[in-house]
Amino acid sequence: MILNFKTIFKSAFSVAVLSATLLTTSCDKEKDNTALEFNQARATATFSVIGEWWDPSDAANWPNIYVNISGAGAQSLSSSATHQIILGSHVNGNISAGSAFTIRYIDKAYTAVVASDWSSATPVGTLGRNTTSQVGWYTYNTTTRANEPVAGRTVLVGNSTGAVYAVKLNGFANVGQQGTPGVDLEVKADINIEFKAL
Repeated sequence: MILNFKTIFKSAFSVAVLSATLLTTSCDKEKDNTALEFNQARATATFSVIGEWWDPSDAANWPNIYVNISGAGAQSLSSSATHQIILGSHVNGNISAGSAFTIRYIDKAYTAVVASDWSSATPVGTLGRNTTSQVGWYTYNTTTRANEPVAGRTVLVGNSTGAVYAVKLNGFANVGQQGTPGVDLEVKADINIEFKAL
């Protein structure tokens, strides 16, 4: 029994000496008091808003789509649904702000936009088709007969505290028409957007 006790004592003593040696050498390093930089990554989401079929000759009365960009994206035809932006008019291609929000646009890459861009962005009530006399977020290509996003244009959605979200138009998809022109023609398109919290 005494032999076992001596063996255990020697082993324990060896472990204690080894631990003290490791602790002394690891604590001998220079201290680095450099502040760590906090880099908050913002999630970005891509969302396809399913457009509404409507008569293109009655674009002013096209059903609005109310879009919630505070999460993964959701759409509704009800103005009482939680939303920050509204897509309306021809093929639901016009963007405007939901109640308690305003929109501004900036010609800056979506990936580079930050909340402080709100102060230099241009306030606007609605952005739709871009023409020589009207600023918009998409153009109509007469060759391809397609609505195309204005390159580098980003929409900022804000409230009384400033910019809250950034929205980018990626394009229109599933463009279609049904019915007979001049009789019961209806058209629609899905709107592909990208958005992120700022």
